[in-house]
Amino acid sequence: MNIVIFSNAPIKKITEALNLPFSPKEGWVSAAIAMLQTVECNIFYVFPQRKTKEVIKGKIDNIQYYGYPKTKRYDWEFEESHQRIFEEILKDIPQINVIHIMGTEYGHSLSAVLAAEECGLIEKVVISIQGMVSVYAKHTYANLPTRVIDSWTIRDFIRQNNLRMAQKKMELRGTYEVQAIQKIHHIMGRTDWDRACTMEINPSAEYHFCNETLRPEFYLGEWNYEKCRKHSIFMSQGYNSIKGMHYMLEALNIIKRFYPDVKLYVTGTSPLSRNWIEKQKRSVYVNYLEKLIRQYSLENSIVFLGSLNAEEMKEQYLLANVFASPSSIENSPNSVGEAMILGTPVVSSDVGGVKNMLTHNEEGFLYQHDAPYMLAFYVMELFENKEKCFEFSKNAKQHAKTTHDANQNLSALIDIYRSIAQKNREVDKDGK
Repeated sequence: MNIVIFSNAPIKKITEALNLPFSPKEGWVSAAIAMLQTVECNIFYVFPQRKTKEVIKGKIDNIQYYGYPKTKRYDWEFEESHQRIFEEILKDIPQINVIHIMGTEYGHSLSAVLAAEECGLIEKVVISIQGMVSVYAKHTYANLPTRVIDSWTIRDFIRQNNLRMAQKKMELRGTYEVQAIQKIHHIMGRTDWDRACTMEINPSAEYHFCNETLRPEFYLGEWNYEKCRKHSIFMSQGYNSIKGMHYMLEALNIIKRFYPDVKLYVTGTSPLSRNWIEKQKRSVYVNYLEKLIRQYSLENSIVFLGSLNAEEMKEQYLLANVFASPSSIENSPNSVGEAMILGTPVVSSDVGGVKNMLTHNEEGFLYQHDAPYMLAFYVMELFENKEKCFEFSKNAKQHAKTTHDANQNLSALIDIYRSIAQKNREVDKDGK
């Protein structure tokens, strides 16, 4: 089969060959492509790049790649020129069986759909859902005070991107997402949440179920209670309001009353600074986090870890007593899957599709996302109850090994490709 894949970023092999920047958070895409290479698929990989204003075309490890130019400031922005570029790319590829668009968060996904429609290939398009910005936009504020939502730093003003503007931009991105989903015949997802959201937009599209495969580093290693940092919490990211760091700080303030030695480990740089100029270089949200840290006297209770690669992230999961995911919205967060498959006890907000990943009080704890007191309560339950940690660790690993089974997920993906290809062969045969 000839499979065209439109992705949000180049895979690691391509970045190394072309000296392009690689984003660790896109490591799961590299893993997925590596798995596809083990079966009889000819892969044509299309990705954005800022190295040149021309399309970069080449081949590496039997993957034909096309790096198209991004010219606007932000990666998410819609560029009308991309449709024409994609049409030329699709015309360059022989006998396309499936066009797989990974995600709907960026404007180029709509361009790919429009190009496929123009080329008479729309029935061969399947979009796999990652997050959904048209829905995420509704959760951007995450119960933040109005004064924070409407405030600006100099950085926010230059970028025109305080929280109020960020929501408006996400709503705009959502219009591109909705247009793309409305036009296609096939959607790939993995949770009740993404099925409900896409069905509302396009009830006639066929929904295909396929779980996600994690980055390969997380299939090796196992959490051990005796080796973890007792009374420690790991949070994988926190500088986006949707990720709920402000909720985590409220919970940490409660936890510290009962466990004065508690430590929160979180990626990113410390927001603690009394320098006015430095504060203007940060977002209002980050400055609000600093305010909460100082208000609750948490300066010595948080360790900021900077940017971590996959191996370094895994080490933090293994060292944590508890992994916390306090997001205001998610689909199926890879961070929860990574924690589960390693066996790190999880406390997560019950948002989006998380309940499809984790069963409450059997494999971890789920709580109402805007109730940080419950986040604190469940974290302390795990601090206090060694046996509950063992139970959750064992059950979560078993569940995650099924959800994120690389071979099963590859088989499901290939079956979806074959189903779409077969439907199109039948249409071609009938002359419809």
